[in-house]
Amino acid sequence: MSVMNELPPYMRILMNRVYSHRLFSGFLDDSRIVALTSLGVSERIINDVLRDITKNAHVLQIGLTFGNEISAVYERVKKHGKLDIFDVSEVQIEMAKDRYLDEDICIMNYDAALPWDEKYDVVICYNLLHELPLKTRRKVMDNVLSSLTNGGKAIFVDYAEPELWNPAKWPLFLFNRLYRPFAESMWKKPIESFCSIKDDFRWHHTYYRGHMYQKTVAVRRILSSEDVVKLTKLFRNK
Repeated sequence: MSVMNELPPYMRILMNRVYSHRLFSGFLDDSRIVALTSLGVSERIINDVLRDITKNAHVLQIGLTFGNEISAVYERVKKHGKLDIFDVSEVQIEMAKDRYLDEDICIMNYDAALPWDEKYDVVICYNLLHELPLKTRRKVMDNVLSSLTNGGKAIFVDYAEPELWNPAKWPLFLFNRLYRPFAESMWKKPIESFCSIKDDFRWHHTYYRGHMYQKTVAVRRILSSEDVVKLTKLFRNK
């Protein structure tokens, strides 16, 4: 995990100002700004995420986030569990190491599109998938799901397609077209459709603010689909 990973080209082109400028990042990192841009729903989503994490869980988060989400997750697991974080922005990593200097959080420069060996009870992708090209999204999701322990959870918080009556739908659609070219795909398909190993997991969806946001949780089945088929055939022949 000590390998230094360069910022991917799509991030340098589309997200450079967001993740590579300290002043702009510092402005966005204010919890009041996060609450404003999420239309006041960020705290509710974070609380729902915390309910999916046991206090003794070994948690991996893919990507540093603005606001108090990481602090909330750390508070949840700090006594009996552990929190690791992958990110590829050196600026964000340096700022986070300063911010979480007194917390026992392992922050690594690692590209989640590459596989890793460590297994986790919970893996969180918080407002990440809509920033990723489809091929990269598939790799990240497959790696996340493959790294879960039996019964482990992957928590994906991201955009969803707003309901037709939602007044924010069309302004958000235009913003995505101009500045978030990969986000529109999140409107067209459920999150599980973007990975290739979805059948070994149970998928649970929660939506917020008229479907503007979603929390999708994938739970690894104790028995795989193949195991279920074998057992079904076995008992059918008894």
